[in-house]
Amino acid sequence: MGRRKKNRQPIEVRLDRLHPKGVLGEDAEGKEWRIRRAPVGALVRAFPGRKRTANRIEIIEAPSEMAEPRCELFGLCGGCQLQEMPLSAQRREKQRMVEGLVGSPSAPIRGAEAGYGYRNKIELSFGTRRFLPEERRDEHTEGSWLGFHPPGWFSKVVEVENCPLASEGINQAIAEIVRDLPAPAWSSHTNSGHWRHIVFREGTEAQEGATVSVGLVTHSATPEGEVVALAERLMALPVVAGVRWLHNDGLAEVAAGEEVRRWGDSTVRFSIDEVQLGLPPEAFFQVNSEGARVLFQTIREALGEPGGATLVDLYCGVGAIGLVLASGYRRVVGVELIPEAIEVARANAAQAGIESEWHAGKVEEVLPKLELDAPRHVVVDPPRAGLHPKAAAFVAGLEAEVLVYVACSPASLARDRALLEEGGWSLERLWTVDLFPQTLHVEAVARFVRSEERSHSSSSRGASS
Repeated sequence: MGRRKKNRQPIEVRLDRLHPKGVLGEDAEGKEWRIRRAPVGALVRAFPGRKRTANRIEIIEAPSEMAEPRCELFGLCGGCQLQEMPLSAQRREKQRMVEGLVGSPSAPIRGAEAGYGYRNKIELSFGTRRFLPEERRDEHTEGSWLGFHPPGWFSKVVEVENCPLASEGINQAIAEIVRDLPAPAWSSHTNSGHWRHIVFREGTEAQEGATVSVGLVTHSATPEGEVVALAERLMALPVVAGVRWLHNDGLAEVAAGEEVRRWGDSTVRFSIDEVQLGLPPEAFFQVNSEGARVLFQTIREALGEPGGATLVDLYCGVGAIGLVLASGYRRVVGVELIPEAIEVARANAAQAGIESEWHAGKVEEVLPKLELDAPRHVVVDPPRAGLHPKAAAFVAGLEAEVLVYVACSPASLARDRALLEEGGWSLERLWTVDLFPQTLHVEAVARFVRSEERSHSSSSRGASS
């Protein structure tokens, strides 16, 4: 006989701060709980779950600042958590969260003006089971649906006709697909079906008025005629520049695959501070184009005056940071693990006429072999998990005048800060940048300089002079 579950009763929690995975608060007994979506300052009734998490039932007492969610799917979709908070309140609490995680005061938070309609990338999934709110659970749920996954349910989708976070062009493409939705959807239970995912990307630079690229991800058994018909419908839209057809016969829920065919031009083009970037649709770029401008301006401020120094861009991806900030530097040197990303960086640098060199490989293996003229300014933009311990130890020993750490996870920055300080760096200034309104995500930019007491007698772990 299995262990009997405890008869847990709803609790009341006063929410008082953001956390990277939810909103935190305490109950009447002083126990801390984390709730996925709710406004800071609210008193909520919630059902307790595992590991001090709780599922919100209702708001008992609203905070002094409250906003009406713009999306009718808020609470069902797994994307947004903060639509009930005004943008100013979201940003105030995000800055407070970053300062608490990193342990340093931050410059006033900054971000693009728009709180909605900012996303230049959206991934939607097909599914055979529709997720509905409690009051609609008696409706038909089996069939073919397109949408986002609800929290914790990769086997279900929340049906979507438009997304308030997405750009107008992307929403036009979504509406065209939903108008005559292809079927059958892929089932993760039976591992059968045809249609799996659709990926939308939009650049800032138009190609004959079109800016949107669409990726259609299907099983290889999908009839070609059905895909061609949808691709031609999309290409007829003035906003769509290109369509790609990709096959994915794997079991994992991944919105990617092997390209089979393309229509039009799927290159995604961005213009940031007069620098033109052309990216393949699968390449990483910030999902908030206007927010990216603010982020790059913040990194430039953190670096200080170039003064003819060498700009070293580590974990450079497709080289966006190095290329946008290249003005005033003697040259740009980028290092990235993924060779395909380096090829994109080289192509964009050549197109822009920027003096630079790009190297594929691990930072700790590539950088010691390079000749880097002093003075050196270093930018580190690691993935969400932060620096690998070996890489962190290596970066901590680099000889440079300034080190700027760009963090999509402030918690990872807090951990890596300790390793950098062990290597003689000192956190001089911190910035918070909101690229993801309505969500818990936030960027942090940290400027490190060498501690005065650090000895400069050795640079054995740094790049050669």
